[in-house]
Amino acid sequence: MPILPDLNEIKNLRKRLNLTQEELQIALSIPQATISRIENGLGNPSYLTVKKIFDYLEHEKLSDKKEEINAEDIMSRKIISIDSKSSIKDVVNLMNKHDLSQIPIIDDDKNIGSITSKKIQNLIAENHDLINIKLEIIKELPFPEIEKDWPLKDVSNLLSRYPAVLVKEHGNYVGIITDADFLKAA
Repeated sequence: MPILPDLNEIKNLRKRLNLTQEELQIALSIPQATISRIENGLGNPSYLTVKKIFDYLEHEKLSDKKEEINAEDIMSRKIISIDSKSSIKDVVNLMNKHDLSQIPIIDDDKNIGSITSKKIQNLIAENHDLINIKLEIIKELPFPEIEKDWPLKDVSNLLSRYPAVLVKEHGNYVGIITDADFLKAA
């Protein structure tokens, strides 16, 4: 039979996880009065009740750590970018070579725009001669920039509105996150 931690740890762990006794009661179907007695050192709870509480709190602690994943943990460290003087043909070759559907346009270490395969498809469908047009003329908005310690939840919110996010550290680009990177972390 495994040894359980000290019963005093239940209250400490519950509070660190920002759980109330009522939330614990609902999650475990254990009367709140029982939880209160255990936390205050009163009564003699059964091994199964205490184990059930500790197992739940440990699970919540692990889930809480999972939420601490940040941008740095899921970003691709290799940023493939293109400059604004390049043509659509150049970016199509780059996208095909690296199997990408979006690329940041970076001039002189500045994030000045982006280009997506959807935009290119729409332009070429309208007029194939546009294949030689410069990106500076047809570029889309720049991808948002975040610091590498941004929480995963916030990164997800940005990715719901943008095809990619650039990651910075001390003013330098250190990575890029796309839907594919995010899904790998799931």
